[in-house]
Amino acid sequence: MTVWKRCLTSRVFDGQEVSPGTKAARRKERGPATHRSPPCFKNLVPISTAELPLVLKERQTLSLIGLEDRQGERLLRCELVRNEPPLQLLLPMDCWGQFQECRDDRLYTVDTIVRWKLFTGRKRRVRVAAGHSLRTLSPHIPELIGGHLVLHPSFLAMALLPGEHEITIPSCLDIRVTDVTGLRQHPGKFTTMRQIYSMEKTRFPLRIRITSVVTAEPFPLQCGQLLTVLRTSEVRKFLATELSGGKMGRRFLIPATYWGSVLWGGRYFRMVSDVALAMRQGQVRFRAHRDYTSPAEPFASFAANECFVALQQSVVTAELQGERHRVDVLQCQNIATHALATFPLFAQGDFLELVVDPAVGKLQELCQVTRLPCHIRVLSPDPTMARDPLFQTEGLRVENVVIEQSLIAQDDASPGHAVEIPVEKTGMEALVIAERLEIRDVGKGTSVAPQDIQEITEAESLTYSNCLIAPRPPPRPPKPRSLS
Repeated sequence: MTVWKRCLTSRVFDGQEVSPGTKAARRKERGPATHRSPPCFKNLVPISTAELPLVLKERQTLSLIGLEDRQGERLLRCELVRNEPPLQLLLPMDCWGQFQECRDDRLYTVDTIVRWKLFTGRKRRVRVAAGHSLRTLSPHIPELIGGHLVLHPSFLAMALLPGEHEITIPSCLDIRVTDVTGLRQHPGKFTTMRQIYSMEKTRFPLRIRITSVVTAEPFPLQCGQLLTVLRTSEVRKFLATELSGGKMGRRFLIPATYWGSVLWGGRYFRMVSDVALAMRQGQVRFRAHRDYTSPAEPFASFAANECFVALQQSVVTAELQGERHRVDVLQCQNIATHALATFPLFAQGDFLELVVDPAVGKLQELCQVTRLPCHIRVLSPDPTMARDPLFQTEGLRVENVVIEQSLIAQDDASPGHAVEIPVEKTGMEALVIAERLEIRDVGKGTSVAPQDIQEITEAESLTYSNCLIAPRPPPRPPKPRSLS
């Protein structure tokens, strides 16, 4: 195809010279579904090749028929117009010539003109056919136009920058590009922080140069900065939500090294199945924070603020949606009335565990994975913080544990102080310069800055879904065995 561009050095559309291209041959090969006659051209200079026994004279008209492959060579089949008898010939793609497109009196839609007859960087004069209006193209066109339109093609190139950012480049922009696709020796490779984190541990420490940084919040690193990545790290943090007046408030990411004094206020159970799962560690007393209406017998209903003690888990037979099902249930006892109640495991009540002897301690000690989610209250602030945002809050619900994967790196300009680069939150790319550096090259005594409590939005908390320790999903209500 690209040799056809070298073959046709120039063309003229309606008296206007245009640059050659592969479009004529390509569109003949691919063309739109609508029927049209083959494009015709006049050769403005004589054409002769070593393989042709004849010479195409000047001003002869050629009709392009199609492309053919013969013995591994691409050839263009043409036909001499107004020649008796009709003469077809095959032109090699490396022959040279100058061509002028013949006038075309057929009718085309604008879409066909744009896809077939409008070439990059050139204009096309068009006139509306009788009985049609150009106002269907744009309301800015005068209703009773007596002249013609000049179509100016505008083409954009889509480019992908490091960091997965798409940009559009106008065709009129004069820039020089180099195709490096086929280079065997790459001077360097853009690498994401996720790819660096997944490298083998034997490749660390390694030196990188930052090429792009995309982050939703201020970040201490910038493009062009040289870093030495020392090691990978997994940081445990707690995802917590403030409770104020019974409503959900601010959201926090609390480091596991939080040294404030915490009062453990019991676990939070969203479903009855969560209560049944917690019974493996001992007896559970809980309070409902929402009403629940039983769908059928023998299930019981409950109201908000009712308190129960879990007894045992069993299986009962119940009629649901006109069919009998075996349903897993939890047998409980109402603490106030001592009445027995049977709740299906799929019942939702937003339960809070009743703690007889609440424990006081550090966050990491009290909030183990098996005891989440739970309610806590901060009794004294963290002494290492100038201002503790958790202190004097009414209460907090610790939702889950976040395992945040990070890279520990140091700036070559200021050795001795390390920075923590979160892999999931930072869209950063870098160029790997060197690997397996000696210890003496990366400095000694590096220390990571202490972690702060981060206040995040609800939308940001959802981005940590890939970092959470996945909770056990609750069981679903039985589905009917038939659609009737």
